[in-house]
Amino acid sequence: MDQKPHKRLPPFPRLGGRLHIFPAFIPMVELLPWLLTAVGALAGATQVAFWRRHSKRISAIAIVCFVAAAGIYGWGYMHRPTVEEGTRLIAAADLPPVKTFAALTPAGADPVYTEFSKIWSVKTKDEPLSGPVFTGDRILFGTYEGRIEARARKDGALLWSMTKHEPIFTNPVTADGKTAFIGEGLHTAPAAALTAFDVATGKPLWGRQFRSHLESAVTLDAAHNRLWTCAGSQGIWSIDTRNGNVLWHNPVGHIDATPLLEGGTLYASAQPDESKVGAEFFALDPDTGKAAWKLTLPGNTMGSPQAGPSDTLLLTTAIGQVGPQVATDRGWSHAVTKSGKLLWTAALPGLPLPEAGVLRARNLVIHTLKTGEIVALNTADGKIVWHVPLGKEFDAPATLRDDTVPPLLAALTTDGIVSIMNAEDGTEIRRFNVGKGAYVPPAFDGDILYITTPHGVAAYGGVHLLTRGSK
Repeated sequence: MDQKPHKRLPPFPRLGGRLHIFPAFIPMVELLPWLLTAVGALAGATQVAFWRRHSKRISAIAIVCFVAAAGIYGWGYMHRPTVEEGTRLIAAADLPPVKTFAALTPAGADPVYTEFSKIWSVKTKDEPLSGPVFTGDRILFGTYEGRIEARARKDGALLWSMTKHEPIFTNPVTADGKTAFIGEGLHTAPAAALTAFDVATGKPLWGRQFRSHLESAVTLDAAHNRLWTCAGSQGIWSIDTRNGNVLWHNPVGHIDATPLLEGGTLYASAQPDESKVGAEFFALDPDTGKAAWKLTLPGNTMGSPQAGPSDTLLLTTAIGQVGPQVATDRGWSHAVTKSGKLLWTAALPGLPLPEAGVLRARNLVIHTLKTGEIVALNTADGKIVWHVPLGKEFDAPATLRDDTVPPLLAALTTDGIVSIMNAEDGTEIRRFNVGKGAYVPPAFDGDILYITTPHGVAAYGGVHLLTRGSK
């Protein structure tokens, strides 16, 4: 148990003034030498006289900017837990600030929709990056600007926002609708915090800082007051939900996927050596973190493990990441028994985005590929059941709803195509265009479908009209 006294932390490095590179743009680093060459050639051809006249001033400005950026980045690394600590609690005075915008107006009874159409839309100042997650009459979003926002389900009105220190790519998680838990950080983050907060007000209850990023949602075991969070290169941690104390830590490797608690066992996949391609799938004791078995898989970790039919576990691995397509992108889908036996591995025709949809009633696992395609595999043998190209590319996975007839799949391409499909066979039911896609998947909630764009959220009512079932 982590019950040692904790000294007060210096404030986190603020998001403003820091250089952040979204993972989607990391592959573009390969183009940097060519870009610099082109800039140099242009400058040499057209700006020689200007350079000669102002070279000292330009050089001085460049040096100052470089030193300032290096100082800010270095300051962030200095103000994180030591290697020995690995993690530490955040002092109450340093918890994220909250700003309140409006009081919640209860949504009331759900209206009856006579056609499938847009019922409201709002523009957002921040760029949504995670969510939406529904709790009571509120919708929770994480943003690229490092805020967790609560909006009203009734009309999208902004209720409150809590400002953290890094972009929020992971979904908030709540079990009781009162307390939720949210991580932060992308791969460039020198440190990131897990925050417990009050859903109604946004008030932070406790925070814990880690030496890496928190890109995946926590796994919550509310009955035993604990959760498990994965902290990038720092492995997996078990945390007491009441106070943020550490229960145990296992440095299994680099892990950015949400663990699965199933049948008294915690399943997680990790990249044990960051310098090599390779993934290992673990079965862990949830009480101690000790591994019962591990299985080596091709590629690196990508999707979170999920429970499939007939006591199977389904997961994905890949070479590559979300963002621009490159020739080396590869992806695999796997089925594993709960005893650690590999049932099958299927090479996918593109890189799979996390997370897959599992349609257990039809023995299907549905993968959204970065290439703009969706493919459904048979969970018994990994063979392709249906395969549909939808657009140029996906930045967010399709969302499965399996309680309707037929089950629905909603997808949003990077170029703004929304497709609502029959998840059993991939046939399209409805298509429309919203202009541009986002990193946020579509979300079903009752009779409403929510679509998020880079700076907006829209709600479409009448989902039941697209099915043969009730809403």
